[in-house]
Amino acid sequence: MPPVSEEAVVLRTTDFSETSMVVTFFTQGSGKIACVAKGARRLKNSFDSALDPMNQCKIMVYPKSGGALDLVTEAKLNSRFRVQSLVGIYAGFHVVELIDAFTEMGESQPELFRLMCQTLNEIIREDKKIPRNAKLKSPPEIISRILFRFEFRLMSLLGYAPMLEECIQCGAVMQERPREKNPQRVSFSVLEGGLLCKNCRAGHRQVVSLSIPVIKMMRQLSAENDNLWYRIKLEPKILGELRGMWNLYLANRLERPLNTLKWLKR
Repeated sequence: MPPVSEEAVVLRTTDFSETSMVVTFFTQGSGKIACVAKGARRLKNSFDSALDPMNQCKIMVYPKSGGALDLVTEAKLNSRFRVQSLVGIYAGFHVVELIDAFTEMGESQPELFRLMCQTLNEIIREDKKIPRNAKLKSPPEIISRILFRFEFRLMSLLGYAPMLEECIQCGAVMQERPREKNPQRVSFSVLEGGLLCKNCRAGHRQVVSLSIPVIKMMRQLSAENDNLWYRIKLEPKILGELRGMWNLYLANRLERPLNTLKWLKR
């Protein structure tokens, strides 16, 4: 088959032989692909550092048939994932881990590719402003917000977006009364992915109680063409409540906990 030129991001690499490695890319045109990079493990090789995880590059791929791995022969670096803090490094790994975990081989998803590149570039830009010794267990709010935005948009693009306007069982529009002395809290089904009204709450498992401000923030983070999320801030109380629920939601959809969240609290 003739070679194909692709815009790609390196998701991960695995040793293949003494001199070669298998590189998993997420590409603009072909989605996720796994390729053999011959000679990439040699001290001096034609790929240089283009195949480091999170790097954005242009690759030349020779597709193989019969279930054999594709062959990548060229990788020209477009953008290096260069950050100064440990928080920035783990944030980048978190992005590519989610892409790798939630996508199948060979499914073209150009919108998802753009979202991933945009998020990695945002991490690089904001990392320049944060202390090098920023702690993984208490990352800067802007990094947390960028990652939450990425996760909510990822779920939307993959069809896993939670229902945040209506009851997931009966379809009733959820009423909000934020001016009450004790603001209303709403039930959210982690297992089924949506809000539950009071009449439908009984009998459901893995249900958490969310405040109205958290639900509004979730809607904002999910919005398709809205940059307001970049100007608002996640208050500590909202961040804590959102983090606890959303980590359960992602683990439920993935059917396992996320590796990066063992170290990065985000």
